[in-house]
Amino acid sequence: MPKSLKSIAPLCCSTIQGSSVSTFDDSCVNCRQHQLENVVIPESIEGSPILNKRKLSKNFIVLSDLTYRMKSPRILDLKLGTRQHGDQATVAKIACMTAKCQSTTSAALGIRLCGMKRPPSESQNQISINKYDGRQMGKIELFLALQQFFDVPENVLELVQTKLLAIRGVLNDTEGVRLFGASLLIVIESEIKESTPIENLVRIKVVDFANATFGGFQGDNIYEGKDEGSILGLDTLLGIVKC
Repeated sequence: MPKSLKSIAPLCCSTIQGSSVSTFDDSCVNCRQHQLENVVIPESIEGSPILNKRKLSKNFIVLSDLTYRMKSPRILDLKLGTRQHGDQATVAKIACMTAKCQSTTSAALGIRLCGMKRPPSESQNQISINKYDGRQMGKIELFLALQQFFDVPENVLELVQTKLLAIRGVLNDTEGVRLFGASLLIVIESEIKESTPIENLVRIKVVDFANATFGGFQGDNIYEGKDEGSILGLDTLLGIVKC
């Protein structure tokens, strides 16, 4: 993928191949300090019945934990863009993914709620929403849910806007990239104190690049211009955050 996307994605800290862990020089602080001591490798990845049944790769990557050092994070997972299937998808998969987009908020708004958790507090009840709930939401229900999630202090909301605008800027300036099926992962600290470092308040990254593509990638189609579907989703979200 283009290097410009590195800033909007989580750090890739290591790879796991079988029972072997290999770290990278630019891994996150947590992994560097603890040398991946908390990474749990199954006793027999090679013998995993699930992986073998689905003929999945035994190679994995370890990404940075966006909730690291947060006391009480609220977490939001939004499917980004107006198209989710990749260029190599089967006809059946294309039909399924297209129907899912058309029947949800993805087609019109460029985002669909896939998961949301807001922890309880003295003045707020806990809220948990899964991807199935998200598929049933119309525009109004989605807006109301997101307004509950972004019920945070003004200075935190400003950080959210700044980070969303930065991601939008990267996508707006990147030609030919399509983030098909990617998600926007937003993590906000709910338990805020005066001593809370600013870098621990808000973290926003684009995740899940399995169907993403760019010019010349493995025989995929070549696209011109920017990813309008993903930008639409970011604009929708920015409009909600600014309300």
